[in-house]
Amino acid sequence: MIKSYRHTGIIVSNLNKSFNFYKNILNLKKVSRMEESGTYFNNLTKTKNLKADVLKVKSKDNIIVEIIKYKNSKTKRVIKPKNMVTVGTMHMCFTVDNIMKLYKKMKKKRVKFFSPPLKSPYDPVITCFCYDPDFNIIQLVQGPQVKSK
Repeated sequence: MIKSYRHTGIIVSNLNKSFNFYKNILNLKKVSRMEESGTYFNNLTKTKNLKADVLKVKSKDNIIVEIIKYKNSKTKRVIKPKNMVTVGTMHMCFTVDNIMKLYKKMKKKRVKFFSPPLKSPYDPVITCFCYDPDFNIIQLVQGPQVKSK
């Protein structure tokens, strides 16, 4: 059965732009970068002759985000989700120390947010949602850590 959470993979249109967002704005650290291709990769992804530039970054608690740019395939962009109710929409959530400071920094860098940070009536946290450069949804949460059982 499942032992642990390994990573989240996202498909991007521009690896350098996405790396800049995750490194310089969210402060994730580079783990590795490699090209994936060949028989194994194409059998795994049910593709032919596909090559991927794969960059892995991690948070301070070692959660990995795998940023993938397909090199020889036309990547189709999904329509920017306007809210969280579209089936198939997912998001990544990061715990932060000072959400207002990060929010202001990100706004200056023209990151698009759903709302400013708001106090939750359900949990003792402050939270908000924003987009990365390819409209992947990111949630930021300041408050108590979720305790595992």
